[in-house]
Amino acid sequence: MDLNDLKPDQIKDIINILSKLLPNEEATSNKVTQKRKSKPKQSSAIKTNKSKAKSDGINFFDTMREKDSHKEDTIIDQKLNRYPPTERNRHFESITVQCRCCGRKEKINPGLLIEQDRYKCNKCSISAG
Repeated sequence: MDLNDLKPDQIKDIINILSKLLPNEEATSNKVTQKRKSKPKQSSAIKTNKSKAKSDGINFFDTMREKDSHKEDTIIDQKLNRYPPTERNRHFESITVQCRCCGRKEKINPGLLIEQDRYKCNKCSISAG
């Protein structure tokens, strides 16, 4: 039996047989979903109103126990930490470069420069050519 050869009526019969095997709770929710499918589609204006209503809802996370579980992480972090945090603002010595288009001299971070011969200032970079 190939699934492509089944007729829609046969598929509905199979679904009904399988739904009878499910417990009552799931069977009732299945009927609800079938009822929802039969409703006509709503316009897009109504859908946008529903999305706005969802954003105005209550945040249930604030009422859960897990809300404050992140506070316990500091103890674990201290145990697992091998090295103290390092400062990420590293000092650098600026280098003076000359723009290849306009000839302007600027001091820049050496990490921004790939080849000293090919440097272009910001003003020349945004212009055509």
